Amino acid sequence: CYRFNRRFKLEDLLPRFIYIAVRTPPLPKKLLKVAGLHG
Repeated sequence: CYRFNRRFKLEDLLPRFIYIAVRTPPLPKKLLKVAGLHG
């Protein structure tokens, strides 16, 4: 419920995306391919 209610605050969408993108460690291409096959 918390996630559902927060995703429609459009004025906060871009700053939140940037914050999460900066905090996420990069993944090697090999791991991305594996995740794509299993997900």
